[in-house]
Amino acid sequence: MLPMTPRNLCAALLLACLSCAKKDEPKPADGVGEPSPNASIMPAPLAAGTELELRPKRDMQSGAADAAERLLFTDAGEGPPRPFREDEVLPRDELSVRDGSGVTLQARWRWPDVPAPAGGPDVDLDAIKEARQKADFDVNIDLAAAGRMRMTLAAASFPLAYNTEFRSRRDRLGHVLVWPNGNAYRILPQGSLRALFAERRTDVAPLVDAKLRESGSGTLLGVPTRKTELSTQLGQVTLEQGNVPGVGPSGALLCRMLLEFIAAAPSSAACSEQWTPLRAEFRWPERGRIVFEVASLAKRAELPLGQLYVPPLGALFKPGELPPESSGVFLKRQELARFRTRDAPLVLATDERTPGEGVMAVNRTDALHYLTVDGVPAAWVRPHSEKYVIGLKPGRYAISWRDFLGTEPELRKTIDVPARIVVGREEGP
Repeated sequence: MLPMTPRNLCAALLLACLSCAKKDEPKPADGVGEPSPNASIMPAPLAAGTELELRPKRDMQSGAADAAERLLFTDAGEGPPRPFREDEVLPRDELSVRDGSGVTLQARWRWPDVPAPAGGPDVDLDAIKEARQKADFDVNIDLAAAGRMRMTLAAASFPLAYNTEFRSRRDRLGHVLVWPNGNAYRILPQGSLRALFAERRTDVAPLVDAKLRESGSGTLLGVPTRKTELSTQLGQVTLEQGNVPGVGPSGALLCRMLLEFIAAAPSSAACSEQWTPLRAEFRWPERGRIVFEVASLAKRAELPLGQLYVPPLGALFKPGELPPESSGVFLKRQELARFRTRDAPLVLATDERTPGEGVMAVNRTDALHYLTVDGVPAAWVRPHSEKYVIGLKPGRYAISWRDFLGTEPELRKTIDVPARIVVGREEGP
């Protein structure tokens, strides 16, 4: 027997403990003692060809997720564009100095069916041509390769003031309307452009999928083009688009804007980031047309970056407001006077409301209307309002009315000025 030294005592106690543990351990039932595969410390290896998928929280605003709650991404890793909210104060834009390259377009809206000037030896056709050039609906458009667009109204003839801007960005739907001095802005929800240009209101029209048909090819400004016809219940547009170098994805922004005038959804296959609209001819169900066409394009290494931010830097957010309107008369008194080389004999007025000189333009309709004189836009008049246009010499002129989109062109009339000219149902005396 071994002497009971401290070392031997510890060993004996250890053996006794092990013996007791083994005696008290219950006998496992069939299968219970097998190791659980779900409790394995090491995960099972991935199957060949699979990739780890992240499952971020679904973007409820854009709805861009599949049935398994995986976000869907468009090219370049970006999500689909999200609509602007009308009450949304926009965060500071993140454009940098390297994002300033792009293309500048000079374009124009025009009515292709305005009446010709009245005939006569005293008609000054050169003066009428100069006035038409001044009163045309000119716009300047900057398309940045970084996915920004700025359209500036470069004429006083629009329902909005000269130098009012529309800014758009690739990742959002809708537009930002910027005051002429750049110190304020508001959101224009998608679908509001038609009412803004036609009525100076921001009513939103529901956008629908347009019927689409390819209609040939052509060339504009030295650029090969493709033609596409799109139609909705509101109207039809023929888009002629070219692959313009340096534009990047911004051509699709201009396409989205143009499609709003027929209430077509921006998701149309016609609006591809590879194409830029160079011409668009709109035709309306009843009658009337308007044409948008690019007159020139220039590649720019450095666009004015500070004027591309969406929203403008330091601008106040003014939801629900519009920029101050113009006077609504586009030509000076001296410019209108040049339409005729001399005064014609005065014709005795039969209506006591006829002005002593010039024209009193009276709009009795529910929409904003333009008065044209010898085919030249002379003034726009709000619904149920009047506007005095002074400067025309006594004589005979060709007069017509229409709205901005040309959906309601009135037939040409020949009148003797001074005159009171009415569109719509005239009220009683």
